[in-house]
Amino acid sequence: MFSTQSYLVRIAVVILLGAITVTAFRFTTSVNSVTEGGVIMELPATIAQFSGKEQAVSEGEKYVLPKDTVIVKKTYTDPKGDILNAQIVLAGAEKRSIHRPELCLPAQGWAINRRQTIPVTLSNGRSITVMADFISRPVEVRPGVTRTLESIYCYWFVGNQVTTSSHAMRLFLTSWDRIIHRKNHRWAYIAVSAPVLEGFKQGGLDLPGTQRMITDFISEAAPKLMN
Repeated sequence: MFSTQSYLVRIAVVILLGAITVTAFRFTTSVNSVTEGGVIMELPATIAQFSGKEQAVSEGEKYVLPKDTVIVKKTYTDPKGDILNAQIVLAGAEKRSIHRPELCLPAQGWAINRRQTIPVTLSNGRSITVMADFISRPVEVRPGVTRTLESIYCYWFVGNQVTTSSHAMRLFLTSWDRIIHRKNHRWAYIAVSAPVLEGFKQGGLDLPGTQRMITDFISEAAPKLMN
């Protein structure tokens, strides 16, 4: 009897190990669908009343991010002198290309004061949700005089026919779609930011005005940037 039970236990263990091996192989091997991005890697020359100027990728970004990461950046200005910064970061083969901006903003000297999600109705009738970081840092306005500059940094993640403002949801969708739908998202994130220039220049927008300017810009820009 003991010998029979031992034999059955060994068979069960072998079957279990086999199932684990097959599952692990399925989860870790390449998926059936071709990896493709959900963004158009070209920022328009103009968005509404804003005109864009190309910005170079910084040496810090080149050093930190994998070499196959693709980045496009532009600074936009309008006739009133309002300023917006926009960028798209598209992951390469290494997943660490895409991360929460909250990881790098402090390294650039910004303090994150609060965060909130903001719904945005796009010009094509669709809606997305973006994450907004309300940030600040000291700047020297003239020798010996320092003031606090506020800024709003909005971003969202774009996969293959999916968007989310949540880093946790992005990770969940990555695993879920890879396992269930055999789809491998090549994630990107789009970021639009602007300084709050009230008190820094004549006619500068206050915080609510800056937020409206950013959401209006995203409303026009997002349909042109997402597949």
